Amino acid sequence: MKKLLVLLALLVYGGFVYPQDARTFIPPKALLYMPMLKLEVEMISPNFPLKAYFPALIELESCVGLRNSRCWDPSSQLKTTREEGAGLGQITKAYRTDGTLRFDALTEMKNKHNEYLKDLSWNNVYSRPDLQMRILLLKSSDDYANLRTVKDPIVRIHFADAAYNGGLGGVYKERTACGLKSNCNPQLWFGNVEKVCLKSKVPIYGQRNACDINRAHVEVIFTSRIWKYKKYFPDAI
Repeated sequence: MKKLLVLLALLVYGGFVYPQDARTFIPPKALLYMPMLKLEVEMISPNFPLKAYFPALIELESCVGLRNSRCWDPSSQLKTTREEGAGLGQITKAYRTDGTLRFDALTEMKNKHNEYLKDLSWNNVYSRPDLQMRILLLKSSDDYANLRTVKDPIVRIHFADAAYNGGLGGVYKERTACGLKSNCNPQLWFGNVEKVCLKSKVPIYGQRNACDINRAHVEVIFTSRIWKYKKYFPDAI
């Protein structure tokens, strides 16, 4: 969800922490919060086909570094004058240049899933790790369900992850654009839709643009983060 925090995570992955750490190292606070996450997964997403995706997503969203004190911590925060990303899943609200609200993911998800999120607000979000997890699970599961035309369930999670970071509407448009190209399969992310990015190419953080960040989000999770969590979160299928 949050671009700057994702960028920092990618910088960690790319140089400041050895790559093998990302594949094998479990942040200490992950062991503290994974039992809570398991309970939330069984309530919200018991049939999700690759449950290890959820802790991997939390790691990428919340961890500037795998040994950082706010890695896997509900207090993890990205805050600028234009946006705020909160907690384990970087629940986000953002503002336009004139100060008006551009979007508020917490309020949108609460309105959609009030039965699960009625107790969540911007006043208590940092003190409710259970609800931070719940909104992450609901968002991921919603995107997964909305991408039902992707036949392979694991590949559908690739697309759902791209949607978590960059929006479901963008994924729809890029799948359509892929389908109109020769030698591009809209049923596949890696090597196919992955290469058809319609997001801005203007650098926003360092030399990275929205396409770079979105594509790296999926790649980092599925190449280096997810597999170490499978022993804690067995597959549903």
